[in-house]
Amino acid sequence: MHASSAAITKPLQRVAIVTATVAAALALAWAVRARAAESAVPTEPAIPRGALIASWFQNGADGVTVLQLVSGRGPAPGATVAGTVTSDTTCTPDGEGLSHCHNDIDLDNGARITVVHHHAMLQHPCLTPGERVTLRGVTASWIVARASGVRHAPITTP
Repeated sequence: MHASSAAITKPLQRVAIVTATVAAALALAWAVRARAAESAVPTEPAIPRGALIASWFQNGADGVTVLQLVSGRGPAPGATVAGTVTSDTTCTPDGEGLSHCHNDIDLDNGARITVVHHHAMLQHPCLTPGERVTLRGVTASWIVARASGVRHAPITTP
């Protein structure tokens, strides 16, 4: 090999090594990020005081459901109002098997609220459009719902 060929070959080899190193680092970073996204589990909201459940997996047992208010104005703590469920969307379970369904409910007072129903859909069904519910305020952002026509103990809050 001539001296001029060697002078050209060495810088090209260095460029190839640097390029391969950068490509490997990028591939590793992409793989780590993809793995983290796969294993990420959404943080479940804390169960509100007075909700009468110990786990979101129990939510909906005996026809009583804890709902998180995300828009509109629900009943004041301790107050009740009836309504009709008008939608049930976004029900795909997360990595832990919990669904976080969005429901619109038209209240008998003319208002509409949107809630999130955190529950294990395979154990306790979603709220169904057309279903009548009685809602009791727990806090400004939490409601306990009882399906109308289902026999169960009255809704109580401490």
